[in-house]
Amino acid sequence: MHQTYLPITRTLSQAIRWLWLLALLASPLGMWAQSAVTVSGVVTDVENGQGLPGVNVVVKGSPRGTTTDGNGQYKLAVADASAVLVFSSVGYVSQEATVGTQTSLNIQLVSDSKSLNEVVVLGYTTTTQKNLTGAAQAVSGKELKDVTTNNVQQMLQGKAAGVFVGNSSGDPRVPPKILIRGVGTLTASSDPLYVVDGVIGGIPNPSDIETLTVLKDASATALYGARASNGVIVVTTKRGALGKTQFTARLNKGLGYLSLGNFRLLNGQELYDLQKAVFQRDRPTGVLTDYLPTPDANANTNWFDLAFRPASNTLAELSAAGGSDKTRFYLSTNYYQEKGILDKTGLDRFGLRLNFNHNISDKFRVGLNTAATVTRGFDNNGGALYAAYTYLPYDDPYANGLPYNPVTGEKKWYGRDNANFIYNRQFINFKENTLNGDVLLKAEYDLLPWLTFTTSNRAQGTNYAYDSYEDMQGPSAADVMGRLSGYNERSYTLLTSDLLRFKHNFGNGHTLDGLAGYEYQTYYYESLWATGKGIYSGLDILDATSQPESIGGSKTENSFQSGLFQANYGYKDKYLLTTSFRRDGSSKFGRNKKYGNFYAVGLTWLASNEAFLSNNATINNLKVRLSYGTTGNADGINDYAAQGLYSLTGQYAGVPSAYPTRIENPNLSWEVSNNANIGVDATLWNRLTVSVDVYNRLTNNLLFSRPLQGTSGYSSITENVGAVRNQGLEVILSADILQKTALKWRAEINAGLNRNQVTALYGDRTFVANGQRPYALNTPLNSWYMRRWSGVDPANGDPLWQKINPDGTATTTNNYNEATLQFIGNNANPKLFGGIRQMLSWKGLELNGFFTYSVGATLYNGARNLFDNDGAYDRYNLLALQPGWSRWEKPGDVATHPKYIIGGNKNAQRPSSRFLENGNYLRLRNVTISYELPKALVSRARLGSVRLSASGDNLFTLTKFSGIDPDVTETGDVGTKYPFSKKFILGVQLTF
Repeated sequence: MHQTYLPITRTLSQAIRWLWLLALLASPLGMWAQSAVTVSGVVTDVENGQGLPGVNVVVKGSPRGTTTDGNGQYKLAVADASAVLVFSSVGYVSQEATVGTQTSLNIQLVSDSKSLNEVVVLGYTTTTQKNLTGAAQAVSGKELKDVTTNNVQQMLQGKAAGVFVGNSSGDPRVPPKILIRGVGTLTASSDPLYVVDGVIGGIPNPSDIETLTVLKDASATALYGARASNGVIVVTTKRGALGKTQFTARLNKGLGYLSLGNFRLLNGQELYDLQKAVFQRDRPTGVLTDYLPTPDANANTNWFDLAFRPASNTLAELSAAGGSDKTRFYLSTNYYQEKGILDKTGLDRFGLRLNFNHNISDKFRVGLNTAATVTRGFDNNGGALYAAYTYLPYDDPYANGLPYNPVTGEKKWYGRDNANFIYNRQFINFKENTLNGDVLLKAEYDLLPWLTFTTSNRAQGTNYAYDSYEDMQGPSAADVMGRLSGYNERSYTLLTSDLLRFKHNFGNGHTLDGLAGYEYQTYYYESLWATGKGIYSGLDILDATSQPESIGGSKTENSFQSGLFQANYGYKDKYLLTTSFRRDGSSKFGRNKKYGNFYAVGLTWLASNEAFLSNNATINNLKVRLSYGTTGNADGINDYAAQGLYSLTGQYAGVPSAYPTRIENPNLSWEVSNNANIGVDATLWNRLTVSVDVYNRLTNNLLFSRPLQGTSGYSSITENVGAVRNQGLEVILSADILQKTALKWRAEINAGLNRNQVTALYGDRTFVANGQRPYALNTPLNSWYMRRWSGVDPANGDPLWQKINPDGTATTTNNYNEATLQFIGNNANPKLFGGIRQMLSWKGLELNGFFTYSVGATLYNGARNLFDNDGAYDRYNLLALQPGWSRWEKPGDVATHPKYIIGGNKNAQRPSSRFLENGNYLRLRNVTISYELPKALVSRARLGSVRLSASGDNLFTLTKFSGIDPDVTETGDVGTKYPFSKKFILGVQLTF
């Protein structure tokens, strides 16, 4: 897409590259001063004397540094003997040491329960917990990888306060949904922005993650400006370390099993007894024999047992990391395979990564990060998921030991759909392939002792394709003698980020650091698909189809350009001020308002560094954070939403013709979120750490497709209308219950509370239709709007709903169409959610238990209208009554379910609050027990370490929900869900 600002973009980008080239030509490449000193040593834990891997060893005041290897050893060349080395690691107190005349420098680090020196990666910048002004929470790679999955989203569930992760499916090919601090939009995207290795985009392969940081408030996210309205997830991948190359091999093997929770369908005898009683009571003689099987002919098929199976999962990783004082590398390969518990579903993923860093001189550093993944998925279940919920137990899927076709077979088939997925899945084949590639090239040059230029350039591409084959022998394509569909899409993103970083200490406790930079990103996408019919059995090439059926394709592109600035001021490690500004432009918006300005201010007071708290035995750390700022959102709308468009797919008299399809909106612009945050961090008795954040997030100018009257000739126009407010509280508690004994016990809990509300729509509108969850003024998003269920009439077993009369009084009615559509008073948003972790360790043995929970969500179990239908779909199976439920049988019964009538009881199965259920749950998400063999033992085998583990995922869920699983997305709709599997995994990890 050509935009008027592109020539300016190229000029600025070229100017920055000339600046970089001139600086490079002026640098003393490859030479060190005569006074260079090489220092080596080992960093150990003061409590147990073991070497600490991954400790950062940095020359103070310089970006030059290294990390310790698997045995805690390091080696670093410094400019001269006056250099001061800073040793820091997560969970330990940092230490400084002057090199002097020493060539060997061994350091012992003391455990720091306050973790004030823990490094927090914010993408463009890094800081420490002590100096963090915004709301950001870091999660280590070890904490993420306790659960077995192929995506980062599921790994993050329950591990960061205020981060809701909802799962629409247990299919290993379907990632969950992440929301950070609620939903702040109506129809645009609510997905967070992903940043990998400091640059927007990238491949967050779980196997390669070192740390993950969730950025929540404006102070933390504002540097990403218009991309950060929904929060930012920053991923840092693993790096090489100084010293001998260390290899790490990891293998996990496991099995997954179906877990139905409270869900149970009737077996053949139970359903037969119920329907037999109904026929004898309500139907003429003779119908029973024609409709139902005789008891001895009842097949009693359990369709869930046929649709699902125990399924294997495998994770294999091999990596090598090492380097010298100038060059470091990390090379990894990994394989993940998971067969879905729904038979004939699953995926395989293969990944590669190379991270390479080289110091050309003491001033010039380069890095290359490359990654690729190949994912193959398949889904050939033949409709088994829907069938398992609905097929009758009377039907036998086999005849004479072979899958039975009810369409052509002579045996009576009782089910309504007249289909058998056991037979159907022989004649379908769906397979998909995804190739992701990512190349990130970085270069850093120290222009001055206090000024560094950095350029980061990322190229990322994706190619996705699928083939869907339906054989002529199967029922789905028998009418066209077989069908084959092919689909292919590809996309790529190019991004350059050029930054000038500055840092200066003015003395007397004054420090100033920050950055200024420019970014440009372009995105391109295209797709092509075709379907042909009439194809010989077994062929899967479109060229073999005898007749085309459909064809289509699309192309789209967009671009962003941004200027950004940040300045951080500190005074005596007591007062910290962070300011940032970003100006973003996007080709998605109207010609009058392509650009938006976004800013943030953050203030931190380190109260524990004041004299009156410096020696306090109770309060070891106390920090107060305040922030306010704005961020934007451009995702989730069409790339050409602001432009007037024509459709060119029509014909007139055989000639291609065009007609208008969209009205131009030259003033379409960004959604803007105004974010305020107050946070307090405290450490008490060197044992208990508390972090509390209160936030208010108001999102204005929502991107919304406003409906138009039919007389306009258009269906809608995309405009900036409406506002949504999110307010919430986040709490993180962690305690070292036992910390100075051989047995150590650490407990953590995080909790997020969020309330949202629509505060504005458009014009004088107070209500906008959106199915069962419309948008309404002063009403939370995802509020349920439907007929209110009033129970069962004890006199006759009729269903009852609420009817609001013209005078405002409420009565009941058994006529579904007379019942009043209304807001029920609850919504699908959880009121409280989070995670609980318990960690016990003793010598080399470690036990971790992790729970997730959700409280306050009201879910719509809409699929109950199929299998809890009171006879409306009498040729579907029926849900077994839950504890506390009952069915009306005779006058006077006070029941939860109406009288069962073949053909239905007055629309009792139609959508209403009858199917709304409490979605509260507590789930044991993971338990892992691991043992690291003693070093004296493994060293005999010339190994660095051996770690054995056994774990279980989704072991049990406490809930009253009648469906398979209450863990769903923010929409609260359940349906015929692909359930999660209960997994058991054995693992081994070796270093050598």
